[in-house]
Parts: sequence; structure tokens; C-alpha cells
Amino acid sequence: MKSQDLYKFIQRDMMPECLSIMTTKGESYSGLEDKLGNFKRCAKLAGVPIEKAWFIYFVKHYDALCAFIRMEYKDCESIRGRVIDMINYLFLFAAILKEQGRLDGKRKK
Repeated sequence: MKSQDLYKFIQRDMMPECLSIMTTKGESYSGLEDKLGNFKRCAKLAGVPIEKAWFIYFVKHYDALCAFIRMEYKDCESIRGRVIDMINYLFLFAAILKEQGRLDGKRKK
């Protein structure tokens, strides 16, 4: 794929869908007040840091992607949907780090 085709695909096809899913599907998980609310609630209930709660949700989509690669994917959601979810989860992870003031790469002690 040529560079310009890749950038068009990302900008015109993938990013609008990422944002659409983030604003609709995400509301049912997080609520209206805090887009990271679901991760915070789960982290508190499990007694783990928010990053670990996020990771558990992210791995669900990673496992689906691995099943697709192994040709064992049998989910009703398209692999495209899983890819969109993984992209959005990475955005949410960046938001977690930003909120903590750690997006510059420093680890919390």
C-alpha cells in the first residue's frame, strides 16, 4: 500500500469510525461524566491499579485478534470491529497516562 493510500485509509475510514464508536459504545461503559470511569470502578473493585483493569479489557480484543490470525476466530463481531476497539483502547490508555501525568514515559513508583 502506498503511503498516501495508507494515510487516506486511516484518516477517511478508520479514524471516523474510531471516534464514532468511542462516542456511542463508550458511553454505555463509562457514563457521561468520566470516560475512564469504567476502568476506575473496576480497578477499585478488584483492588488493582487502573492500568491493570485497562489491560484486562484490552487483552480480550488482543486474544480475538490472535484467534483471527490462527484462523480460529468465531465471533459475531467482525475483526474490523475488534481492530477499532483495540485502537480505541490504546487511546484510552493514553488518556489514563495523561490524567496521571505520565504520558511522557515515566513510570509510577
